[in-house]
Amino acid sequence: MPASSTPHDRIVGVLGATSLVGRPLLDALVAASWRIVACSRGAPAVAVAPTPGISWLRPGDPTALDAGAIRRWITLCPLWVVPDHFAWLESLGIRSLVALSSTSLITKRASSDPVERAVAARLAVAESSVVHWAADRGVDVCVLRPTMIYDGVTDGNIARIAAFVSRQGWFPVAGPARGLRRPVHADDVAAACVAAVERMPLASPSYTLSGRDPLPFSDLVAAVFGASGLPPRIVHVPRPLVAVLLPLARRLGIAAGATSGMAARMNDDLDFSHAAATADLGFRPRPFMPRSPLIPTTHDTGLA
Repeated sequence: MPASSTPHDRIVGVLGATSLVGRPLLDALVAASWRIVACSRGAPAVAVAPTPGISWLRPGDPTALDAGAIRRWITLCPLWVVPDHFAWLESLGIRSLVALSSTSLITKRASSDPVERAVAARLAVAESSVVHWAADRGVDVCVLRPTMIYDGVTDGNIARIAAFVSRQGWFPVAGPARGLRRPVHADDVAAACVAAVERMPLASPSYTLSGRDPLPFSDLVAAVFGASGLPPRIVHVPRPLVAVLLPLARRLGIAAGATSGMAARMNDDLDFSHAAATADLGFRPRPFMPRSPLIPTTHDTGLA
């Protein structure tokens, strides 16, 4: 990518470009006339079919210097990975950074599951590290915290529920499972990233991204059944029994990856507002629209 081919203010680097949000983000950036340096550990594999406007690199590749300064960056990789690339980003002349974090920082910090608490702690340390590094280097930074990202096809939230429903024909929940959720579509998160990179610097150092409407968890599951073309068969497991039955279900392969924290949060309100993102980023998320993995999609691009 010759340095003279695009003005520096229309070149953006993307770390984690093959992630769930990376797929729609690249499309959105190309549509907005950005020239993209997409970075992924799998860069050679994805670069087999070149796309106009997108150049692929492995993170840390020193040949990126041949492209000239890359002043604007969006990071979609796990936030705790970003500090590993501070020196490389500085060498490329970074001046602004939009970094994707997660509301798991809040929802999992008091989880009954130690692995989930560790994730929340890593996110908190990573956010602090990114913000302090940016302040020391004079880099404008914006941290985006989405909640329960989904595309209904490849995500680990709604698609996981849909996959269970398609295999079993039913879905277990803990107690009434009326805790509120606002799942946010990956395309809407991508749109927020584009808005942030174009509007930097912003009034706030961080924004929460959530779906349009609050939805009780059991209603969310019922909507997934509907998208799968199946009548809802939701099994309400009494909460005192969850701790007894969950280990057994995992051993039987019925609930692989499920944790006690996930079950407990089904009854917690995780109703995150996106009002600030709407005001400053023009963020207008869609209503919840689950898609079954069994339903074809034309865009083939942890439960919160």
